[in-house]
Amino acid sequence: MFPASEIVLYHGTVSAITHVDVNRGRGNKDFGRGFYMAEDREQAIGMMRKKYREAVRRSRSKDAEAFSPRLYRVVLDLTAASGLKIRKFEIADEAWLDFVLLCRECGGASHDYDLVIGPTADDDTLLSMKSYWDGLYGKPGSLSARQILLSNLEPQNLGVQYCIAKQEAADLLIKGFTEMDWRCLHE
Repeated sequence: MFPASEIVLYHGTVSAITHVDVNRGRGNKDFGRGFYMAEDREQAIGMMRKKYREAVRRSRSKDAEAFSPRLYRVVLDLTAASGLKIRKFEIADEAWLDFVLLCRECGGASHDYDLVIGPTADDDTLLSMKSYWDGLYGKPGSLSARQILLSNLEPQNLGVQYCIAKQEAADLLIKGFTEMDWRCLHE
């Protein structure tokens, strides 16, 4: 499934991480609760900035200095993935959409995969999905409503994300985890 023995990914956040805990993530994300990483460094930086803005906005009683943008370089040992249950979406098609809808709607651990890999939906995902569930694109579940939703998500614009959904998989796969200077262009 993987052409190399390891891969370097990136994780952007607003707090220091000393140990990856897959249960700390929010449940209603593209691939459910888990630890998310991006293939593209700029994509991870974009998510880090978004998380920072959200954290500052949500914590009206706290000081903005309580949060600090952080970027982590994550090395996954892909040779350890051989016994894991992995779901990989090559493109944002209807199978990908069904999976994302399930995870976003049900939240938490809505599947039994150890690792999920696939396209990232764009920043307006929640608004688009609410419009879908509210019937603004037609009857939810209908082919036409699903096609409108899929086209509105524009997943091809944001790259590929990896979600480790189980702690045992994180402990097995993550072989390197270091904070890096996200302002530096070449690392």
